[in-house]
Amino acid sequence: MIATSGRAVRIGRLIGWAAVAVSFGFIGLQLWQHAPWRLAGAHLEALMAAVVGGVLLYGVAGFLLSSAWYQLLGAGSATASIRCHHAVYGRTQIAKYLPGNVFHLVGRQVMGRRLGHGQGHLAIASLLEALLSVLTAAALSLPIVWHWLDQWLLWIGAFAAPVLVLIAVRWGRRHDLALRDFAASQARGFSPALLRLLRAAALYALFFLLVAAIFWMLARSVSDPGDASIDLAASVPVVALAWLVGFATPGSSAGIGVREAVLIAALDGTLGAPASALIALALRLVTIGGDVVFFALGMMLGLADGRPGSIALGDDLADVG
Repeated sequence: MIATSGRAVRIGRLIGWAAVAVSFGFIGLQLWQHAPWRLAGAHLEALMAAVVGGVLLYGVAGFLLSSAWYQLLGAGSATASIRCHHAVYGRTQIAKYLPGNVFHLVGRQVMGRRLGHGQGHLAIASLLEALLSVLTAAALSLPIVWHWLDQWLLWIGAFAAPVLVLIAVRWGRRHDLALRDFAASQARGFSPALLRLLRAAALYALFFLLVAAIFWMLARSVSDPGDASIDLAASVPVVALAWLVGFATPGSSAGIGVREAVLIAALDGTLGAPASALIALALRLVTIGGDVVFFALGMMLGLADGRPGSIALGDDLADVG
């Protein structure tokens, strides 16, 4: 069983690395064929202003992610303030760019102990963070997914939903005690844990909306009046889908390459190849710069509070060994 699991992991990594290689090849082909730097030169001032503004906005948007992490952890077991949680999250988030795409999670496991959380609690919070992020991105990307699906698949989904509801109701009747407990909890209102989950999901949705706003701002900066463009509402599912595919690709640190390829492919028919390639690369520049800004803010918060900032991140990660 262990050998089979290890083989599956290796196969998944190979598939992920192949997807990353194909993505970089696709991006390189687009750059070679369409030379988007010509478009960048024609709109350099507006593009640079959008990039700088996007970097600052993305850096501040990182606090939405750290706030969601704080909600998933809950304040019950914490011995540190929310400022310390922001500091730890900001300092570890930059590690997602390291090969393996797991060191930001490892850093939170190690540094989170200094905030008063147990290892199991931190691991569950990381799992919930991944699940809620994926579900939120999937929900926001539904307009594109529905457009790609055939009509008959939508009809199957429409008929399958009531059937699943009926099955769930029959299962609930067979488990009368659990059903009564559930009804009692509903009568008392939402539990604190469920409320924390809902607040975290709302924070993730707001984060994707802000990234979509940055993307839309970049698109507007390289378009002339009368040129094909994309509105803010249409930017949300495109950005969410690109994030989702990049997150689901093994071996792609922070989705580098994969997300840009998805953005270029999704926008080619709307903005044209040069603009779509330029905007995708500009958005990557914004996210990297924004993560650096968030890291700097996390360091400042840690030093001001005196808890997580008193020890370097490298010293914290050394505890793992």
